[in-house]
Amino acid sequence: MGTITKELAAIFLSLKAGHMTLFSTQRTFIMPIVNNQNHSSKDRKVDVFGMTDVGCVRTSNEDCYVIQPLYQEPSELNTEQITHIELNGDLFVAVSDGMGGAAAGEVASSTALKTIAEVLLENESVLRESSIESMVQIVEDAIQKANASIFEAAQVNKAQKGMGATMTALYLRGQHAFCFQIGDSRAYVLRGDRFTKITRDQSFVGHLVEMGTITEEQAARHPQRNVILQAMGSADKLKVDVSYLSVCESDLFLLCTDGLYSELDTKELEEKVKYLAENGYNLAHKVNVLIDSAKSAGGHDNVTVVGMQFNGAYPAREPGEDPKFQPFPFTEEDNPFGKMFQIQN
Repeated sequence: MGTITKELAAIFLSLKAGHMTLFSTQRTFIMPIVNNQNHSSKDRKVDVFGMTDVGCVRTSNEDCYVIQPLYQEPSELNTEQITHIELNGDLFVAVSDGMGGAAAGEVASSTALKTIAEVLLENESVLRESSIESMVQIVEDAIQKANASIFEAAQVNKAQKGMGATMTALYLRGQHAFCFQIGDSRAYVLRGDRFTKITRDQSFVGHLVEMGTITEEQAARHPQRNVILQAMGSADKLKVDVSYLSVCESDLFLLCTDGLYSELDTKELEEKVKYLAENGYNLAHKVNVLIDSAKSAGGHDNVTVVGMQFNGAYPAREPGEDPKFQPFPFTEEDNPFGKMFQIQN
């Protein structure tokens, strides 16, 4: 108990001091620095494939995912077929991990993704003409609406009391991907020989790792590794973690629930993804192998993986343009230029 108390105190002090601004909602919008090469967008395509599995222990599947081009008709959840998308507009892809038991977890995750997709489709014409800042706000509003639906349902239905869901979503506009994060599902990118997690876990151990209190390896064994700090439906208002990344040619993006990375440690997952990429396996095979690997390692939880393979019409990677977590938009506290000016003044 003493160790836990010290760790929690460190988190709270760091938040109070402004060293961790993951959930700040006071934003000063600063456009990201992106690759400015002139590339025609007409040939840009992305293959998308998702799969969800109950695993080897659970009796029901509380995970789900959605693949929704915003210029097309509404998509069904959990569609297991490769989608070859010619990007004539924006694309929304997300995974969600429900919690609260069979009677509630599935409801929470499906409600989350259905509601968000519906709101984005309703606003497609607005989104098409919107600035990046406005787009981010519309997506956040959709997430808040989904959260409210889950929260209210949990208050009135005893069978669904305590239900909630994580969500990792990717909104693709042109050559830029924007991640929206609630909870501890994840997004990764394989670019060349670099395999990188591009989201931050909103979890107890995730904060400890970020603060340098424990390592990734220690986090995987930590007794509080399943404690998340935020979930859709857990409160009437959420603070959404937003980040961004410029897409490069041949990038492979992976969105997954914790059923994947809790069974395969970071090194093992990286080696497996690289092997699949280097040997030219198609996207569906890559996703199937990852899910089968998680099940072979124990399959203690539901596991969901969505892969996104970008073609060669995207800008080439420039020297030093490696994928990483990049908060977007910068908060005042996150703005490195603001800190620099404060030091100079």
